[in-house]
Amino acid sequence: MSDVKVLPIPVKMGPMTVMAYALVGDRVVIVDTGVGGQARRILERIAEKGHAPGDVSLILLTHGHGDHVGSAAALREATGAPIALGAGDEEKCVAGVDREMRARGLVGRTLLNMMRRRQAKNGRTAGPEADIIVRGEFPLGDFGVDALAVPMPGHTRGSLAVFTAGGDALVGDLLGGGGRTRSEPKRGVFVCDEAAMDASIRDVIARAPRLTYTGHDEQPFALEQLEAAFVGR
Repeated sequence: MSDVKVLPIPVKMGPMTVMAYALVGDRVVIVDTGVGGQARRILERIAEKGHAPGDVSLILLTHGHGDHVGSAAALREATGAPIALGAGDEEKCVAGVDREMRARGLVGRTLLNMMRRRQAKNGRTAGPEADIIVRGEFPLGDFGVDALAVPMPGHTRGSLAVFTAGGDALVGDLLGGGGRTRSEPKRGVFVCDEAAMDASIRDVIARAPRLTYTGHDEQPFALEQLEAAFVGR
């Protein structure tokens, strides 16, 4: 099977950035899709690497929040690829609201209040129903990509991370969930279970990824940065 290349696709969301990714192997797996209206941009980035919509075999969502699932339905329609989501995030994805989410720190609480005011004013944006519910380790080999999706709860109950055979990790909002590009990794500011988040961060570090890509940081973090930020603290 071909080596897997990670193609970052930054999507602007007001003053913030949300990350979509394409894992390019024998075929293409899209990991997260940004907000609504981004399907064309994502497919254009894939086309720049020589891949057509029909090369997309799977749309994998690291969690069910609207800023990550917003273009999933449009991409499914354009590519014919199924949508996969972690067990526990089905309701929040379809409903467009997460009643379990809590915020850490002043910045997190401010962002959460802003989001909830916006939802109250503009209404909630319903997300797609997933075709595949991931309940345990989920190899992506059948989709043409040498990688493994693994449950990593904490940010949400159904959060997933993806580990490629080449040593990269994509962790969604487990890290860097505040919507800003940082010079060092931080815990996601939105959380449903602090203990689960801590355990998931330890699990990621134990797998020793070469580079770790987050849901809102445009640059990945090296293993040494993760260890400096979290090991021994």
